[in-house]
Formats: sequence, structure tokens, C-alpha cells
Amino acid sequence: GITIALVIAVIATIAAFFTLGGIKYVTPENVLDTEVRKNLYQYIEEYPGSHLREIARELDLKPSNAAWHLRKLEQTNLVRSREIGGKKVYYLVDGGIEARKEAIAEAILKNKNAREIMLYLSENPGKHLLEIAHALELNHHTVKWHIKKMFEAELIDGDTSNSAYPVYFPTELGYEVAKNFSDYLKKPIARAA
Repeated sequence: GITIALVIAVIATIAAFFTLGGIKYVTPENVLDTEVRKNLYQYIEEYPGSHLREIARELDLKPSNAAWHLRKLEQTNLVRSREIGGKKVYYLVDGGIEARKEAIAEAILKNKNAREIMLYLSENPGKHLLEIAHALELNHHTVKWHIKKMFEAELIDGDTSNSAYPVYFPTELGYEVAKNFSDYLKKPIARAA
């Protein structure tokens, strides 16, 4: 009775699975066929350095759903990710090293203190850590931490040739990202209905 019905149901399910095409694998050729992944790709193209929760919020996706689709974009080598400040940020493979540098820079500058330090150095190059801390009324340890992150991201350079204390200057990338970063700040924020 029940055993025969169960066996027939299992066989019918397996037959339907193979007849109707089975599992569809995500390949580089079909990865952008879904609207969700296409939207994710376009968002990352426009806002490199965005992190998972930000992307999910802006595209009105559940973080788990966004993470799954982002993994598919990574597996097909369209998108890469990198851990910055405890968050995984995404950028396109297409832009190569420059896209990676820009994404990392933008991820760092989403922090208010880092952004203030970068803008201060853009307007006042050649300042040392204590001068920056005093001018921005920040703790020197906070400034030191952000300076280290910006130095690693090639946003600033340090010079110790004239003093025991290094003075800092924005790099070309630092100037460019600081100038263009205002576009990110002007981006409309998605509001819950």
C-alpha cells in the first residue's frame, strides 16, 4: 500500500527532475540572466566598495539572498570581495587593480573620521599626526588608526625626511577619491515605506 505509493512518488519526482531539465548551474554565460544578479552587478559597478548590508538595503533584498547571489557573481569571476574594517566589500573584477584600489579607498572613506582626515589632508598636505588630531579634535590614537588604514590603501604617503615625525600627503588616488566621494554622499537613501 503506502510503500508502493511512496516508491512511485519518488520515481515520478526523479523522472520529472530529469525530464524538466534538473538543476540549472550558474555559469559565466548565464549568471546575469536573473534580474537580481544584474541589479547587484550594476550597483557594485556604480558603488564599488559597498558592503553586504548596504547593498541588500539599497536593493531591498534580504542579506542572505544578496549574499547568495553575490557568491554566484564571485564564483563566475565578475565580482570580488575583500574584508575591510570587519566588513566584506565588493568590487568588479573588470576594472582590475584600479577598481580594487578605488573600492577599498571608498570603503575606508565611508567612515566619518577617515573622511574628515582625508579631506583635511587634501586641503592641508604635509601635516603630522598630532597636528591632524588637534585640528579635527580627534584622539591621536583614532587618527593613527585611520592614517594606517589610508596608508595601506595608498590614499596617503608619509615623509620623514625633514622630521622625526612623519608628515602625510594625499596620493593621486587619495585626491581623486576624496574629490569623487561626494557623489556617494549625495546618493539617495532608501526609506522604509
